Amino acid sequence: MNELVKTEFFSEFWTFYISAITLAGIVGCAVLLKLNSIKPTAGAVKLHGHTWDENLQEYNHPLPRWWSYLFYITVVFGLVYLTLYPGLGSFKGVLGWSAVGQYFKERDAADAQFAPIFDKYMKMPVAAVAADPDAKAMGERMFLTYCAMCHGSDAKGAKGFPNLRDKDWLYGGTAQAIETTVLDGRNGVMPPGMVQGAQVNEVANYVLSLSGAKHDAALAAKGKPLFETVCAACHGPDGKGNQQIGAPNLTDGIWLYGSSEKTIAETITKGRNNRMPAFKEFLGPAKVHILAAYVYGLGGAMEAEPAPPPAAAAPAGGPSAKLYFDSGKADLPGDAAAALQAVVDFAKANAAAKVAISGFHDETGNQAANEELAKERAKAVREALKAAGVAEDRVEMRKPQVTGGGGDNKEARRVEVSVI
Repeated sequence: MNELVKTEFFSEFWTFYISAITLAGIVGCAVLLKLNSIKPTAGAVKLHGHTWDENLQEYNHPLPRWWSYLFYITVVFGLVYLTLYPGLGSFKGVLGWSAVGQYFKERDAADAQFAPIFDKYMKMPVAAVAADPDAKAMGERMFLTYCAMCHGSDAKGAKGFPNLRDKDWLYGGTAQAIETTVLDGRNGVMPPGMVQGAQVNEVANYVLSLSGAKHDAALAAKGKPLFETVCAACHGPDGKGNQQIGAPNLTDGIWLYGSSEKTIAETITKGRNNRMPAFKEFLGPAKVHILAAYVYGLGGAMEAEPAPPPAAAAPAGGPSAKLYFDSGKADLPGDAAAALQAVVDFAKANAAAKVAISGFHDETGNQAANEELAKERAKAVREALKAAGVAEDRVEMRKPQVTGGGGDNKEARRVEVSVI
């Protein structure tokens, strides 16, 4: 268990001071109860002198016995509690309990209970985790807890906070890029004052022209040389950005802070400084892996995966493999590594070789859901190939195919991998 937080009392004076006030208050309550429990002497009952509206008067009757006993029980309870638990300065109580210690105890118990689950998903590729219903539910709960306040419960973002469901990614929408972002955080900075005066509106209009938005053509023409001189260093000469440094694409019509000329001019003049916090220390790599998989599975990331270039010529007679998945699941089968080894070895030995992946599904039930499951299985195989050292640009994802029979036909749950 982690070391408990040390006491904040740097002087013994405060321990005695707080203890004395606390105990004096309890003893004072007991004395007051005793004084109010004494029966009056013989004779007429006296008034305390408190009168309201001439009809409501306070007499010196003692408290009812049952009421007094309840107060005495409270006093005794307070003394017992302060003996067992913290409450008197730096005295920790006989039981040695603390809120911090209780937290660590519960946290350690939870870690012991859930560690095997997290370890299971940590060994799986992000795409495979994203396709697992249980992992998706876990990731959604973490997203709603830690991410929704900025990106929204629907993950569509807000002003200054990116939409995670579209295809626009400042630092890349691959599984690795998303996981790195959540682990280490990001700090996006647009420096202020690079352009000043009337030139601000000229550059702003040129930026608007890049995405085909409404703009002043004359001002845009003046702003183009300034953009190419000052802004192209980050955003590129074509304005399509740079994911290595988080410089946004200015040609796609997607805006983090707004697309009005006034807003763009404000960004140019004042700059922007936007920080995505790191979750490595707070959540740990295993939880981040599941959270990143959930974001990856929202749709924007997977749709943003770069399309492979046309297949290049490769040596004929390359190996192939078939992987069979459990019904309704996209988890890689246990023999995946062994089944893919020949394909991996061949691809590494032949630089021109490319690998084609085809997912299959049956013709019963919801075809859209079947096709999506076939895609997820194919993506899980692609992640396994990448992990084995086959570059992503050498993998061709083919459209899911239908095979005969129902879900009990294992051929309808296969993914075929072949060298092309």
